Amino acid sequence: MTISSLDEVIAGNLPPVDFRKIRLVNFEAASQLASLAYVGGWPGAAVAPSPGLAGVALTSYGGQLPFTNPAPGDATYLAYFEVDASSTCTMYLVDRLWHNSAIVVTTTTAQVINSVAWPPRDRNGSTNGNGVVVGIEVSTATTNAGAIANTTMSYTNSDGVAGRTATIPNFPATAASSTFVPFSLMTGDIGVQSIQSVTLGTSYASGAIHLVAYLTLSRQGVCVANTESAKDATTGSFPLLFDNTVPFLLVLPTAASAPLTFSGVVVYAQG
Repeated sequence: MTISSLDEVIAGNLPPVDFRKIRLVNFEAASQLASLAYVGGWPGAAVAPSPGLAGVALTSYGGQLPFTNPAPGDATYLAYFEVDASSTCTMYLVDRLWHNSAIVVTTTTAQVINSVAWPPRDRNGSTNGNGVVVGIEVSTATTNAGAIANTTMSYTNSDGVAGRTATIPNFPATAASSTFVPFSLMTGDIGVQSIQSVTLGTSYASGAIHLVAYLTLSRQGVCVANTESAKDATTGSFPLLFDNTVPFLLVLPTAASAPLTFSGVVVYAQG
């Protein structure tokens, strides 16, 4: 069945899922997106991925926010997303669909990825990639001396058109662990179905990076430090969450200096 009324939302609400992350070292910079995957707290920090270049489709991963599939015939929705933080920021709740490892940070020519198929959790519950975007996540700090403007990714878009090129026009110098930099897709594209290769263009010098394919479920701004803000079923988009969703958090901070604390509540509704 599907939830079609506020009464059904209320009846279907599950117990809240709390999260609290404490960043004890500086982020890369203010206004630079960061992953909270490797930040300690609750849930605990994730370990760096290690599936190889083709990556792995995710149905669960250590460090994710808890998620339980519904009973057969029922569906899951995001009913409530509340956040607060010790500094103003924007927090993103995302479904981590796929990630990889083994990118050689000193290689400046194309590295073949040929990603395995995403799990069927794009906007339409398919593997086509509608709404799916890809970012570079740093698990061990890089040491490139300056910003890098020539990182590209060859991909197939959600319509099945191959040979598309995504770009990162500004990968930061000496990117700290947790730095997360999304690729910009070609004009008109609304998602990534698969990745064929990545070209760093300029050496990142050292460290460890990963490609991550993800779908944004919700985002919420914290306009006043230490004051919560929230979206519910009426003010958010009430997105459908497909079975085996892997919720993770990204943050766009307005301050880079630690310690920084991020906390909140996620409520799922099932019915």
